[in-house]
Amino acid sequence: MTLIYRFGRFELRPAARLLLVDSRPAALGARAFDLLLALLERRDRLVTKNELLELVWPGLVVEENNLQVQVSALRKLLGQDAIATVAGRGYRCTLEPTQTTSAPHASSFVAKHNLPAPVSSFIGRERELSDLRAMLASHRLVTLVGIGGIGKTRLTLQVATTLADAYADGVWFVDLAPVSDPRLVANAVATAVGVREEPGQPIIGALQRFVADRALLLVLDNCEHLLVACAQLARDLLQAGRKLTIVATSREPLHVPGEATFPVAPLPVPE
Repeated sequence: MTLIYRFGRFELRPAARLLLVDSRPAALGARAFDLLLALLERRDRLVTKNELLELVWPGLVVEENNLQVQVSALRKLLGQDAIATVAGRGYRCTLEPTQTTSAPHASSFVAKHNLPAPVSSFIGRERELSDLRAMLASHRLVTLVGIGGIGKTRLTLQVATTLADAYADGVWFVDLAPVSDPRLVANAVATAVGVREEPGQPIIGALQRFVADRALLLVLDNCEHLLVACAQLARDLLQAGRKLTIVATSREPLHVPGEATFPVAPLPVPE
């Protein structure tokens, strides 16, 4: 039997590592998911900061502000009152979920993507959208190349959205702009797809096992300042997962064997 927590518009499925909002998957990172589950399971008491750090980052030494970041992310999604702060001590979950169980086969719902919602209409690149879809149908690594601010990310998100149903295991978006350390590229991907770090084990190994038998599209956005690390990650994952497709955005190609480049030009100016 599978345990399910329900509260308001939300449904948490621990076994599937899935949070639904109005029956649709929420974009929730692996750490935030672990934190929410830890608080829900201990909702009858205060949970200290040290206990949460050990539960969410087992075997790792992390700063307390990492916990605060994840708490803020959960409050933004669930509401500011969902998690109460006990000054100097820890946190307490104020949610009152109902617990139900279901047979493993009762639901086959799987999160299909974590793509951010568009903030503008998609106008003027219908031809590029069609060409990019065709290129992805015949290449496992496609890199959109162009100067900064030209619209590479917007075009990529649009094509990824249209292809969400084409990949049985979903479409997963990784924004690499905030990542400054090349050593953390694999960690950013792991967080996006929900792969947990194992103490003493390289995260790339866990990612390779994850993609080995999954048909998914991985979007690596803003690779230009991490070219070597992104290229190595793409090689490692594409070799491990035969059904994996990667689309990247960068100011220059990744220079990986088999890579197809898709130049993105400025939109034409109306007459």
